[in-house]
Order: sequence, then structure tokens, then C-alpha cells
Amino acid sequence: MAHVRKHSYPPRADGTIRSVWRASWTGPDGKRQSKVFARKREADAHLVEVSAGRIGGTSAMTVADLAAHHIRWFDSLVKSGKRAAVTRDGYQTILDRHVNADAAFARRKLSDLRAPDCQNFLDGLFERTGSSDLAGRARRCLVTWCRFGMRKGWLHTNPAQPCAVEREVSARDGSPSFLLPSHEQLKALIAAAGDGTEPIRDTAIVRLLMFGGLRISELLGLADDAVELRPSAATIRVRERLDRHYRTLDRPKSAKSRRDVPIGTAAALAVRSWRLARGPSRAFTHTNGSYQTHRVPGRLFPDPASGTGVWCYNDFINQCWIPLMRRAGLVEMLPDSKGKKRPVTAFSPHALRHVAVSLWLSQVPQPSAKKVQTMVGHASLQMTMDLYGHLWKDQGQDDAIAAASERLIG
Repeated sequence: MAHVRKHSYPPRADGTIRSVWRASWTGPDGKRQSKVFARKREADAHLVEVSAGRIGGTSAMTVADLAAHHIRWFDSLVKSGKRAAVTRDGYQTILDRHVNADAAFARRKLSDLRAPDCQNFLDGLFERTGSSDLAGRARRCLVTWCRFGMRKGWLHTNPAQPCAVEREVSARDGSPSFLLPSHEQLKALIAAAGDGTEPIRDTAIVRLLMFGGLRISELLGLADDAVELRPSAATIRVRERLDRHYRTLDRPKSAKSRRDVPIGTAAALAVRSWRLARGPSRAFTHTNGSYQTHRVPGRLFPDPASGTGVWCYNDFINQCWIPLMRRAGLVEMLPDSKGKKRPVTAFSPHALRHVAVSLWLSQVPQPSAKKVQTMVGHASLQMTMDLYGHLWKDQGQDDAIAAASERLIG
């Protein structure tokens, strides 16, 4: 908190009383600072300069400069393996496509940057794109950049922090935010997995996705020794994922994504059959997202072309998923923006992750929300409830509550 207060010193020998005005504020390092002035208006003016960031020698630095400095610093974290390259690319995209597109805001000096400037930029971005999600990401970038500037001493406040992005409020009617495939579609998919040129592999893939709830990045990044088979079941140890853009192995999406997922007998037998048909897995040399080259164990589903290495996302979709869905009768040819017909599947592989959760919650008794969060690897319980809260139903408990409330009146 910044403030100006009057301080009076003891009277001098001649009887005159000397008073000063002390301006106090909190610096970017969190320490209290102060300066004395003869007049109150001088102290007030100094606090205005401090809050605007003019104190500290950053009068020439712009918003674009601040973002570029942060991205260069973040890149060093990526190269050291501490942060993910995809996060750095997100910052760079916001800077290149949106901040620099607003030349006036990009050239705004940090010494003149105010919260209304940031808010006007976000409002303009929403008006141009119509995407509140994009505006929200831009706000998070601005907050992060300004916080970085405060740590460097280039800013004394975070002008982006008070800004807000209004999100569309929809009526809560209890409907899910996703559509589950029908049982007929799922049965057709399982049947189609056993009819292709790679029936053993495709069956293992479908069963791991449908009953293990894995993300596609986790499935394609799964090491062969990450599946621990037991006589009647198995456990999947999720410790890596495939970065779709860079085609590199990376850490899981979040700390909670590091988890052990149990799978049943049928899925375990499918994995065992695939291992026998595939043969021994082969370690390979891999350059990860930190630009470090090292030997890694073979993948459970390696690249079919070479029999080793990672199977990239686009190749998986074209070589496995679309042919699989076509055999199941779940592909429709629709024209794209250029009028050329392209195959569109009835649902994506990620839909099987939702299927897995719905199957877990179809059991009696239902697993707790915390257990489902752990198995699915969500970063927070709120995320799990937002997605799957509508699947928790206890009709018996609902009827008991209704009957008990009537008995209270008689």
C-alpha cells in the first residue's frame, strides 16, 4: 500500500517547527521504501511516478519488449528441462499474432502502462476474434509478463492483474459438456478393431483407451515397461506423454497426470497379445523437448514404419484411427473449406476417455470424485466435477431426501 503522511520534528532552538511529507510504498521486491519531501504535492507526484513504473529506468521499454524478454528467459527454462516447450510457444503466439497486431499497445511504454490500457487491448481482442478463451489466455500472458517485469524491477505494479475477461454464462440444465458414443457405436468399434490388417494392435489400443481413460498423448508416449501385467489384470504407469507439435517425449501434462491406472482382464490380455505379436521392444535415441539427446526404452506402440521410435499423432490418426472408424461405419465424407470431401469421424479418440469415466461411474457403488480425479489425472477436483459431475447419481438417496422432507411437516 502506498501513502503520504506528514511528520513533524521537535521545535528548533528558535522555536520553529519543521515538517516534512514522507511517501511510502512497496517495491517490486516486496520491501517497503520511502522518500521525504518538503511539500505534499511533491510526495503525491512521486507516488504517481512510482505506481506508473517511471521510477527504475524503464522509460524506453515497451510491452512487446517486456514479452520478448520473458520469452527468452522462459526458453532457458525449456532448454534446462524445467518447463515445456508448448508453454513457451503459447506465449510466443500471443505476442506475434495478437500483441504485435495491436501496434499502439505493443509500443506502449511500461512507464505509461495502466490497467485501462490492458483492459482495452483485451476487449479489442475479444471484439476481433469473438473468443473469450483467447482473450483469457492473453490476459494470463499479460499478468505473467508484468509479474516478470516486477521481479526484474521494471514495474512496480501489475497493471494487468485487475483486468477481467467476461465469459459467456450458459444455463445449467444438467446436460454434459460432451457427447458420449452410443453402446452400439462402441461395440462396432471393438468389433472393427479385430477386422483390420493389425487386429491385435488395434484391439489393444481401443481397450486401453476405452477402459483406461488415457489421453492420446499418454498412449503414444507410453513406454513398453510402463504396463505391469498381472495374472488377471494390469497397471498402467503414466509417466510420459508425446508432445504432438514437436513429436518429442515429455513429462505428463501436470503433476496429477503422473498416476497408476488399473485395467481389467480383457485389456491386459490384449496388451499381452500385442507384445507377443510385436516382439521385443527396442530402445532408441531420442531428442526431447529440452534439446537433450539420450537413449530411452522402447514404446508400447512404436512407429509402425520403423518398428521403433515414437508414433506421431497425425500418423496415428491416418494409419490407425480413421481406417478403424471406417471399418466400424463411423466415418462420413464431408466437404472442407475448399469443397474437397474429407473423412470426418463420428467421434475422436479423446471421446473414449469420457467413455472410460462413464463406465467407472456406472458401477455400484460409484467411486468417489477424488478417486476418479486420481485415475483420470485431472489437475484439480473442480475440473473433474465440471466435466463429470452430472454422472454422479444416487436415485435411492434422492428419494430418501424427498421422503424425509415430507415427514418433517407430517
